[in-house]
Amino acid sequence: MGVFAVSKYDIKHLRVFAAVVEHEGVTAAAHGSGVSLSTISRDLSALEERLGIQLCRRGRGGFALTPQGETVYRATVELLSRLHAFEMEIQATQETVGGGFNFGVIDNVITNHGTGVIAALSKMHRDYPEMLINVSVHEDSSIDVLVRERRIDIGMTGQPAWLPPLRYVPAFVEEDRLYVSKDSPHFKKIMDVFSAGPAQATDPVPYIARKFRTDVFQEFERRYPLQVAGRGGTLESILAAVLAGVGCALMPTHFVRSARREGLVEIPFSGPPIYVQFHLACRRDAAAQPAVRAFIRQFEQKRVKDDSFNILQA
Repeated sequence: MGVFAVSKYDIKHLRVFAAVVEHEGVTAAAHGSGVSLSTISRDLSALEERLGIQLCRRGRGGFALTPQGETVYRATVELLSRLHAFEMEIQATQETVGGGFNFGVIDNVITNHGTGVIAALSKMHRDYPEMLINVSVHEDSSIDVLVRERRIDIGMTGQPAWLPPLRYVPAFVEEDRLYVSKDSPHFKKIMDVFSAGPAQATDPVPYIARKFRTDVFQEFERRYPLQVAGRGGTLESILAAVLAGVGCALMPTHFVRSARREGLVEIPFSGPPIYVQFHLACRRDAAAQPAVRAFIRQFEQKRVKDDSFNILQA
């Protein structure tokens, strides 16, 4: 057998393989990476053909690594770690905190003044004026994968996937409340159901669900008889559906205030308030990088000073 030389395509396919292993399946890896299932399957098959071995078993019986796949996965993790260490070494040689800093968020995080994002970015710019700071917006389900694949340095997510290679740091707490349009044809029914409470509520009401899923959202949705009348991937799309009278929806209070839309009515309901804990996510092997460390420090200091950050622990 000839000498195996790693190409740029091998690196790409190895990253895909690592994503499949860490998501415990091809379908989950495709969803988390924001790419099609066929693309993930094609890249994984290409790697298996390139190596001449079967890396995993996938199908109705579930996902499982073969013994050879376990060996390749361990080697992949080590290779990607060494590659990243090389990149960091080159960056340190060029400039201690030079180059660029890539920060990824979901929509409407920046407009929430309580997050501390603007203050942290401003401090970064003052401390490292020559560093290129890039801010990008992504679906929440893709943030962790983008960080793991080093396409962004730090991501902010309210739906952490808790991937082993990543470190998660509490960043801020978002408050969500339930809203409906006063002009909705379902207004009275919705208000009556939530005023009666979950124990007496039996008649389902139209509800606009968010693709952004958290445990606290799912717990709320289990407590009340809700009939999903639509789904939205962004807060703008959720707001549009509510204003159109389609149904009620949970939305962040800061977003509703900034939208300044007349006709929105807050719906009181029994039960605990809806608070979503957002986290910063970075690779563990990049946590000591000066720019990453400096950015995270801003949120750690703010969390100590601001009691609202500890609301979920109270």
